[in-house]
Amino acid sequence: MVFSTTASVLAFALGLCLFAAPALAQERRTVVFGSIGFAGIGHADSGQGNAPLFGGGIGTFLTPSLVVEGDAHWASVSHVFDRDQHDFAETTVTGSLLYRSTPDRGAHFIAGGGAGLQWARIHVDDPPLRIDRTETIRLLHGRIGGEWDVSSRMALRTEAVLWFGEGLDWVLGARVSLGYRF
Repeated sequence: MVFSTTASVLAFALGLCLFAAPALAQERRTVVFGSIGFAGIGHADSGQGNAPLFGGGIGTFLTPSLVVEGDAHWASVSHVFDRDQHDFAETTVTGSLLYRSTPDRGAHFIAGGGAGLQWARIHVDDPPLRIDRTETIRLLHGRIGGEWDVSSRMALRTEAVLWFGEGLDWVLGARVSLGYRF
């Protein structure tokens, strides 16, 4: 039940991203971006390790200062708690509302956040402990950073990101994105 409601909300957000720009007749108001970064991943009061982040997404400008974005990223950590056979991988999908300052200038402060879902896979093969399961975790997240217009169509973004959810699961890091507006 929770998954179908969340899936419906994410499908609505994606539809809004895809159709809002033509409906509002805005020029270059949809952006597609790819991102890379680095993050610490943890649960409750323990860190599971540091991992590279890979992802991307799509966004639509509601106004020159407000952007709705949907994005996804993936990260993986090996040797959690220094155990050779303990791995953790996560895939996260989020929807965000971002504030973007100074829309008519080439540099912008960005800040915002939203909600998302994370699929966390835990694999432990350290006898007598054997675990191989995937959990679905609802998350809240926040983002803050800067965006620079490379051209009228290209933008470079750097941002600090934080995702946190049930059971005090967290991902904290930084990423760089390159976006193309159309």
